[in-house]
Amino acid sequence: MTSFVTQAFSGGGTRPRAVVLVLGFAGAKPKHVAKYANVYNSLKCSTVAGTATNLDIFTGNTVNQDAFALDGVRQVAKVLKEVEDSKAKTPVVMHILSNGGTFITNRIGIMLEAANDDSDKKESTEDQETSQDLQLFGERLKLGCQIFDSAPGFFTTQATFNVIRNLFPNKVIAYPAAAMFVAFTYAVNLSSYMMGQPTHGEEFWSRLQKDTNCLRQAYIYSHDDEIVEGKYIEELAEDRKAVSEYVVLKHIENSGHVQHLRKHEEEYVSFVKATLEEVEKLNSQ
Repeated sequence: MTSFVTQAFSGGGTRPRAVVLVLGFAGAKPKHVAKYANVYNSLKCSTVAGTATNLDIFTGNTVNQDAFALDGVRQVAKVLKEVEDSKAKTPVVMHILSNGGTFITNRIGIMLEAANDDSDKKESTEDQETSQDLQLFGERLKLGCQIFDSAPGFFTTQATFNVIRNLFPNKVIAYPAAAMFVAFTYAVNLSSYMMGQPTHGEEFWSRLQKDTNCLRQAYIYSHDDEIVEGKYIEELAEDRKAVSEYVVLKHIENSGHVQHLRKHEEEYVSFVKATLEEVEKLNSQ
């Protein structure tokens, strides 16, 4: 588990327009996620940014993923409490990079639902504080939105292979490692089928289709992405229109996986800015 970095918007007494939780892609270094945080800081937002470890992402260690996710929620709640006033409620925006960020997003969703289900139970002081942070985060997420960048990725064999291959700069290691991971995935999926249970990939995608913790989604994607296929994002966006109040797609030409900000900065920032403005319009209705 890695720590989060918080950057508060310093607006001379003006509260931030949103508190943004930036969830990095697998393998992202602090300098990588900082670039996205800086975009939001320039747009008058406070940010909390971090990336789960590759080990926790690829082994599906939900205990560590939950600990990381909860840390992010607490940091966001802390910023919200620091900027609160009686005049307005600051929304929460999630900027989600690749499936590394999406896995954590799903874990946060599960925790938000569990907190609502357990709202009447007696809790210790620490548990009460956690529940309050989750409740605050969930309440403000409904006033914000989720912006997916190069995400989410549907679990195809080719995509799985490409993800692992790209983690290793040495091709002698990369290709066998990717092949072994694909074989391992097949074995796990077969086990699920034999027990009559959905696979991890099926559960992952179903949750993205049906989740109601946030009813506003934006998707930044490219058909040139060899890891996250654009057609699946387009299909998911259509599914979300039956659930969400606001869904928007931003297709970027000639751009690879998590390369959209680097290669098309002006277009990217303009879209993020427009999405924040649309959220503010929805909240003013």
